[in-house]
Amino acid sequence: MALVSVIVPTYNRADTIKRAIASVQAQTFQDWELIVVDDGSTDDTATVLAGLDPRLVLIRQENQGISGARNTGLLNAKSPYIAFLDSDDEWLPHHLELCIGFLRAFPEEQFVTTELWEDFGKGRVLKHYRVETSDWYPELASRVGSRALALPDGETDDYLRVYQSREPIGDWGKRIVEKTGFGEVFHYSGHIFDSLRFGYLMAMQNTVLTRAAYETVGLFDRSYRVVSDFGLMAKLCQNYRANYLSIPSCIKHELAPKGGRLGEGHLASGAGALNCAKEMLRWFEHFFWSQKPADPELCALRADRHFELGQLAFERGLHAEALEYFREAHGVIKGSRRAAFFEWLESKVPSRLLAPWVRSYVLRVDYLIVQFAVALQEFLP
Repeated sequence: MALVSVIVPTYNRADTIKRAIASVQAQTFQDWELIVVDDGSTDDTATVLAGLDPRLVLIRQENQGISGARNTGLLNAKSPYIAFLDSDDEWLPHHLELCIGFLRAFPEEQFVTTELWEDFGKGRVLKHYRVETSDWYPELASRVGSRALALPDGETDDYLRVYQSREPIGDWGKRIVEKTGFGEVFHYSGHIFDSLRFGYLMAMQNTVLTRAAYETVGLFDRSYRVVSDFGLMAKLCQNYRANYLSIPSCIKHELAPKGGRLGEGHLASGAGALNCAKEMLRWFEHFFWSQKPADPELCALRADRHFELGQLAFERGLHAEALEYFREAHGVIKGSRRAAFFEWLESKVPSRLLAPWVRSYVLRVDYLIVQFAVALQEFLP
């Protein structure tokens, strides 16, 4: 029996899946089984996969969405450790060796995750989860009046806004890290569940968990078609201490291997962004707001999510839906000029006058004003 079950769900990814499989084959740790779940593809995915590797088990099923595909993989996994990879992404060669090395060195721990770098092409790379902990979430916390992500006294390491401890990589992983060529790498640890109220702090495709952890948290919730992974990761963080290695081990690609557009777009961006935001609101309400519906910080965060949904609906010309979200946000964030302005715009200006270019211009100006206000705060006493 292999030590790691690698689960790759796929749907119409004939243009990218060979890159993903090649990155598994290139791992410096080779004791794995590879389960690819073809979730009803209508392209030539199955033909592309034929003969790629004798360790590859292909399961074909009618389309059930990414949650159903991942669940099929989990139900067929046999190994004591489980790893996921999306079929449009790739692992760096050290991913499995480093994560399995950690879990073997710390048998009391149940999962470990790393940095995820998102490649937009032409040299533009977004480094998750550095940007979330240094910029996005502290800005959001400030906007809703929360001190939850304040740095400990004397610290400048933004990861310590979320994690409680930072240690150098021990003997178990020094040799592996040195071979990667990356600079200083640390092991961060802590109970981070409460910080997930602000959003993602880890991803499924760069996380390795034990079978015991999977048996505790269960399968992916199929009622979420886009962000079921957030729910499973939140359950992991509810039950266990999180372990984070500050080194990239997975690249999330926004483009096909030759730089062209993906044949099948991402579920959580572009046309899917509105549905993604709706599902993230559902998770937020499920894990946080529903537990303390009168908590001022949680109410403010919920209103901020409604405002984001209003902007996404506004951008798409969904007049009634946008107005509903803006009213909800304005009703909670008293004195919010942004929410009040967008509510007025949708309620007073006929939707036929809000052409797509007008909507785009309004959102761009709003973004620039917010960025100016944030920058100004840094210079004010």
